[in-house]
Amino acid sequence: MKPIKVFHQSKGAIHMSLEILEEKEAIREVIDRFSNLECDVPAQQALFTKDAHIMVHMGGILAMDIHGSEEMRNQFEGFTKTVKASHHMNGQQVIEIEGSTATDTHYRRAALITEENGKTYITDNYIRYVDTLVKEEGTWKISIRDQYFVIVEKREMKA
Repeated sequence: MKPIKVFHQSKGAIHMSLEILEEKEAIREVIDRFSNLECDVPAQQALFTKDAHIMVHMGGILAMDIHGSEEMRNQFEGFTKTVKASHHMNGQQVIEIEGSTATDTHYRRAALITEENGKTYITDNYIRYVDTLVKEEGTWKISIRDQYFVIVEKREMKA
């Protein structure tokens, strides 16, 4: 694979090449699609490599260390089965590409509605992701995900 020229300079201005912009947009599509799928874990699984490594950190502690997209599916389906509704919103994002590998750092707010003991709760999660993506057969997929729950707030919803 030929190296991708990220920037070129013209009369003192730096311009990003069309090719790199297209690659970054394809990566954004993967990240946004994951959010838009919310709790559809089987569909989310397709966005990861088969040998994906997912690390979930909560309160500065590694809470989950998942190896492979099948294990990810089992773990995430177990977690999401109690979710009655969800809303995901992505924020700022920085993407760096080198050949067929990319690093994506982005922020997401995920609100989850659950029921416990007859009460309804909302949990607001403020999450930072550091993803490594690889291009497989022309498609970007997440191969490593470091997921940091920066703030988690759970409260009872009032009618």
